[in-house]
Amino acid sequence: MTEHTQEAVRSALEDRSRALFHESVDGLDLRVRSRLTQARHAALDAAAAASRRPWFSRMPLWTPAAGVAAAALLGAALWLGLPGGHGITADNQSSLEDLDIVASSDEGSGDAIEMLQNDLDFYDFADKATNSGPAA
Repeated sequence: MTEHTQEAVRSALEDRSRALFHESVDGLDLRVRSRLTQARHAALDAAAAASRRPWFSRMPLWTPAAGVAAAALLGAALWLGLPGGHGITADNQSSLEDLDIVASSDEGSGDAIEMLQNDLDFYDFADKATNSGPAA
């Protein structure tokens, strides 16, 4: 019973609103009605243009798939080395071995960095010897 009364009230409200709208439209002159019609058509055209998106953005699955593909490509490039020869080669393989030797230390000899800092006089001498000009 409550639904029936709500429907009746809603119908009466709709009828009254429709009648007021038609009265207001009938009271407008033709110039204003023409401008309103043009504005409505322009708004509809703009809404239709906004709904015409590129094909790849209409499929929401493509965006995450493109991100995963880019991450996989970047991971493969970092893992295998870049095509320009920036990966691990025989030339810099010996540098890595030297670094391993310096990084590894015996239990009794202490830290490798400490070992390098113990003989600062030698490093000062070596620096002066390399930076000095040719012997006269």
